[in-house]
Amino acid sequence: MKKLLLIINPHAGRGAMSGKIIPCVSTMQQAGYDVTIYITQGAQDATHVVRERAAEFDRIVCAGGDGTLNETVTGMMQSPVRPPLGYLPAGTTNDFALSLGIPRTPVDAAAVSVGETLQALDIGQFNERYFNYIAAFGVFTEVSYATPQQSKNVFGRAAYIMEGVKALTNIKEHHIRISSAEMTLEDDFIFGMVSNSVSVGGFKALTPDGVALDDGLYEVLLVYPVENPMELQWLVNDLLTRNTESNRFVYFRTAHISFSAQEEVPWTLDGEFGGATRQAEIINHSRAVTFATGTVQSPEENSPNTSE
Repeated sequence: MKKLLLIINPHAGRGAMSGKIIPCVSTMQQAGYDVTIYITQGAQDATHVVRERAAEFDRIVCAGGDGTLNETVTGMMQSPVRPPLGYLPAGTTNDFALSLGIPRTPVDAAAVSVGETLQALDIGQFNERYFNYIAAFGVFTEVSYATPQQSKNVFGRAAYIMEGVKALTNIKEHHIRISSAEMTLEDDFIFGMVSNSVSVGGFKALTPDGVALDDGLYEVLLVYPVENPMELQWLVNDLLTRNTESNRFVYFRTAHISFSAQEEVPWTLDGEFGGATRQAEIINHSRAVTFATGTVQSPEENSPNTSE
């Protein structure tokens, strides 16, 4: 019988998996898997167990938010053996699950996680760390990891919005030199994002139809400073209308990019704090991890779940 390791973050999404584990495990068993359950005990626990035990299993499935998935993928990247990976999303926005077409209902996601629709996807490396779909700095990026867990549990995505409004009152500019094969520039920016997702924060990417999760390329968005509320509104309008010709931001694709700042810049990786650094090198590891995928839906069709 095939062996499956199910990693569960018990704190994800107000305990979203509570009471739903049995039907999920039953679905996995019906697909022919002998299921081993592992409950994470703290930060980076998922990384450790995957790195040490991946070779024992034919498939690994993790249940939790984007942060839990990030830890699991990191363990896969550190393991010499990488079995296919399934995901049961139980976070606030579940951006990566949306990109993979994974249903929000746990038992439906469980069916996808043990299915035979597999796709090898790109994984990002940020200096010595890994990320699934986004590395970002600047305004709003602290919102996801600075928002109190209790607020996430009570208000869901609204908690992020409330923290985001606070961020608007303290927009900081970062002077950064950006280098890639496609472009080199140096300027002040209030936001930067290197992503591989049709959805970011539960909202569609700038060019969702052009995003491929296995093409070895990342989408880079760099936003220039705004001087007043009117300019901020114009910027928002350009982003919402996906005006890629706007002079308020820079947008391009690349496989390898470096950032050099005059002072330490805080980064977020998949919604978690990724550290503050002056130098950041981001590399796309093309098709590094194989995922069990479903049918991709739009953000409007697949509304987000609860917190991570």
